[in-house]
Amino acid sequence: MKVTVYPSLLSGETEVPRSKSIAQRLLAFALLSPKETVIRKFPNSADCQFALDIIRALGAVVKENGDVLDIRGGFPNNFQADIRQPRNVIFCGESGLAARMFMPIASLWHEEMVLEGTGTLLKRSMRTMEEWLPHLGVKVVLKDHKLPARLMGPMHGGKVHAEEVHSSQFITGILIAGAATKKGIELEIGNVPSWPYVQTTMSVAGLFGIEMSRIEGGYQVEGGQKFTSTEVTVDGDWSGAAFIMVAAALCAEEGVLVKGLQQEIPQADQAILEVLTMARVKWDRTEDGYKIFASRIKAFEFDATHCPDLFPILSVLAVMGDGPSVIKGVHRLTDKESNRGKAIQHEWAKMGINTVIRGDELKIYPKAIQPAHVHAHDDHRMAMSLTVMAMAGATLTIHGAECVSKSFPNFYETMKSLGARIE
Repeated sequence: MKVTVYPSLLSGETEVPRSKSIAQRLLAFALLSPKETVIRKFPNSADCQFALDIIRALGAVVKENGDVLDIRGGFPNNFQADIRQPRNVIFCGESGLAARMFMPIASLWHEEMVLEGTGTLLKRSMRTMEEWLPHLGVKVVLKDHKLPARLMGPMHGGKVHAEEVHSSQFITGILIAGAATKKGIELEIGNVPSWPYVQTTMSVAGLFGIEMSRIEGGYQVEGGQKFTSTEVTVDGDWSGAAFIMVAAALCAEEGVLVKGLQQEIPQADQAILEVLTMARVKWDRTEDGYKIFASRIKAFEFDATHCPDLFPILSVLAVMGDGPSVIKGVHRLTDKESNRGKAIQHEWAKMGINTVIRGDELKIYPKAIQPAHVHAHDDHRMAMSLTVMAMAGATLTIHGAECVSKSFPNFYETMKSLGARIE
């Protein structure tokens, strides 16, 4: 699918999609809980639907009523839920979080499990699980460190030492699974990437009565904990909100009101407010949400190491600045849906924009963009960023735009409702 996006003036208000990051974590805990979990405002993104299919495959019974889910967990063969044996093939779609989070969770079962994926997920490394799970009693067989993965458990818990790990998603999966093991799990990690995402996991754990601890040099979770029932509404997605906020900062003289955001459960991409402030964007917090106004963008320098999903949209904001901007953390971009550092350089060059990667920094030189045909690289965040670039600068035809369904299925409808010209 291709879309053509024209320079646009935005105004009005909109509600952001619900957080797929929080929603998938809720499903993982609900799977391990013998009691009822009710999740309200469950998002309909592709990644969330894959995660929902996974917990069903592992024995959870799910009743859906619109965007409300009633879940009875399936571990271990919970008689209140489903006494069937779990299906031994689990399909993760293109969701990196689902694959890395549910791999250790699936290894809790006695049955042999196979995790499969498709598309860009098959290019993403699972080496960390290959190294960690054997220390916890699980045999793992991968194909060149990637999916498909064959797991032979059950996991019994223990201690893992690692100098570094390239994704916090592995930590999330290990900690969630650890609460259901007999021994519990202690992780000694020299370097924790994207630690705010682990904070998200720990906050969601608390909703189910599960305690996880940050200890010196890593994390710890006691085994044999009791999962309590809970009823929760999924928070708005700060990752999705970032695209709307930057679009408003570039295109909305009268302002755009962004609704549906909370800060009770921390999300890494709340850092977008920090960057908007650095860039001298005018924004106000109201009773209804955050109102963002078109502003003259000041060049900024920001370290996105712990919130790498902001990189593409910050690279759009930088193009509109009053001087070169620097975004740090390029090493976090290689193992996403695309190699985002290279993808940004390649597509920005088509529009006449000069970018330089030196070490771990991306430097972007502002310039009036040229109309062009660009490609999303099968990456939802690239597709949405290119859309905002066009609205703020010059007409772009974006190829592969359908990938926005991964996290923000109605992204184009939302932008049109605010006044964007999209065909």
